[in-house]
Amino acid sequence: MDAELRLSDFAKARVLVVGDTIVDIYTYGSVLGISAETPTIVARQKSVTKTLGGAAFVCRNLLELGAHVDFITLVGRDDEARTVRDYASDRFNLIAIEDPGRPTTVKHRFWVDGYKLFQLDVRDDSLIGEAVAGEVRAAVDRHLAKADALLVSDYRHGLIGPAMARFLVDAAKQAGKPVYVDSQVSQNVSNHADYRSGAIICLNLKEARCIDPAFTPAADPAAFAGLQRALDAKALIVKLGEDGALAFDGRKVYRAPAWPVKVVDTIGAGDAFLATLVLAGLDDPREALTVANAWAGLSIQKHGTATPSKDEFIALLATSAPEKLTCPTD
Repeated sequence: MDAELRLSDFAKARVLVVGDTIVDIYTYGSVLGISAETPTIVARQKSVTKTLGGAAFVCRNLLELGAHVDFITLVGRDDEARTVRDYASDRFNLIAIEDPGRPTTVKHRFWVDGYKLFQLDVRDDSLIGEAVAGEVRAAVDRHLAKADALLVSDYRHGLIGPAMARFLVDAAKQAGKPVYVDSQVSQNVSNHADYRSGAIICLNLKEARCIDPAFTPAADPAAFAGLQRALDAKALIVKLGEDGALAFDGRKVYRAPAWPVKVVDTIGAGDAFLATLVLAGLDDPREALTVANAWAGLSIQKHGTATPSKDEFIALLATSAPEKLTCPTD
């Protein structure tokens, strides 16, 4: 696989991303002991890092891969909104829509001697009001025509409700653009049916089974029947972690194994996979899964929401690809 040729193709792409930004703060420390008053770990702070996660991390992966990105997201009227607005990169156009009634979403993780001790979230997951929703729709209308694809990264923090999900899918279909959807379940129930009828929907195994409890990850179209009835998708992608990924295009199932890498931190792997998949497209589903697995594999070798580099990507794809799995529908 010619990685440099792939990257030159990626550099020609323009992607419109709509989704929830998360400001990720990591505080690292080392243990001093236990408090004398309460059974509380006392630690000395060593360092603090702040990066943009959530849908913004998808954008950062797209940018690292060479694409042009227009990003529509939501911020509050607070200091962390400036953190989002201050992010700048070549080929990046930020459309940060302010909702003064909510905070910018922040997830603050505290790590002590390599162990995540505590996480503190600042967030308001209630749905945006009609005035803010109107600004989002207007921004999509302005930027969709020049995009090659629409990517929806729904972290369920209030930007995208059922009506907005329907608007995004319908707008992409009307514009003749593919729309890729990744919506997080986490502590929420699945909302993937809000995106039904024509989207390319990415799921992990937990999310797939939230929709179809009987789903079994097999290279057999019959395994996808329940998901397809529920979602009426243009294509279904199921991420299986160390077992690779599956793609179903309505006729065939394609499978690509994961690359053999050392796992450091799996945070953000799905976002890294999604960014690469959108740029690779689905003309050759197995190859698209292979390159997406490669970039995601590189991402899990890094701590937190750090992106791989193009040089690492080229080096990995220059090695022997992971063993291909036989697909009985070929």
